[in-house]
Amino acid sequence: MNQLLFVVLWVFMTGVLEDEVAVLDKDLRAMMAWFPGVYDNQEQVYFEREQEVDEALRHERIHHVSEPVDPAAFGEHVFYVQQQLNDDPAQVYRQRIYAFRPDYDEGAIRLTIHIPNDVASLVDAHLDPTKLTGLLPEQTRVMPGCDAFWRRQANHFVGYMQPNACSYVSSKSGKRTIFNDDLLLTEEALWISDRAQDEEGNRVFGLPTGMPHKNRKARGFECWMTAMQRDGTWTLRRGLEIYDPGGMVWLETEEQPPEKVGIKMGNVRWPHGNDRPSPVLYPYRPNEDRAISYAWADPSAQRIGINLRWMQASCTLAVTGTSCVSQG
Repeated sequence: MNQLLFVVLWVFMTGVLEDEVAVLDKDLRAMMAWFPGVYDNQEQVYFEREQEVDEALRHERIHHVSEPVDPAAFGEHVFYVQQQLNDDPAQVYRQRIYAFRPDYDEGAIRLTIHIPNDVASLVDAHLDPTKLTGLLPEQTRVMPGCDAFWRRQANHFVGYMQPNACSYVSSKSGKRTIFNDDLLLTEEALWISDRAQDEEGNRVFGLPTGMPHKNRKARGFECWMTAMQRDGTWTLRRGLEIYDPGGMVWLETEEQPPEKVGIKMGNVRWPHGNDRPSPVLYPYRPNEDRAISYAWADPSAQRIGINLRWMQASCTLAVTGTSCVSQG
């Protein structure tokens, strides 16, 4: 009888474990479909300024690219990740190789973060994947205890690190810095709350409120744009790539000296009030923080345009991708 009970329990436990494996594998497939893309917190930065949030509590603007890549030596689910400040290609501050896999013991999706030894040669590898050809794990370093884990909760994934497990000792100061991170991924957003402190608990970076960078997934647009020259003729450019929220592109007229006009795409979702979400197109002059004017459309619109008589622009929603992320 005891032997029969053991067999029944073994069959039951095996079935439970197989179900857990199947669920985690399914979650991994969903996450790998959501994770790629371009993310930007431009709207968060804009509304913090508009709401006059204390400058010490404001978020800097982060532009985040996550592109699937093919270096098989890192595993089956591999991404090149690049982050830059202020949508400025000259301000790239983080480049990583992300490798995801199911961790059945943890019951979570495990992310191992590889830091390339030669980051300079990999800048914009999402635009030129050949830069990653031949890259091996031995040409990167992994900080012990710094893996992140992701679990699905309803319609989002929650990411976390083991508390205070991730740290390094500075070769200059000899002091230890401890890192922690809380993350959230949906089909439309990636929230990042990374922070660091020293061994005495003093903050090294990260906002004291713990409020995350709320990065929204961007959509790509293809635009044409024209501007009137001094003699009444027009300069026209087609095939201009831009993204929302916060992507910007400039046109320079063909006269001498040339004039410049830019357009920026927004995808405004108001943090309060009854105003409805809208895609917005803003024209700009150089060295001016305020847009000249703007046009908006319904969120379902595939195209948005503006005509100011001396300049015109029209942008059409393109296939989702990361081809336009190097703009400044």
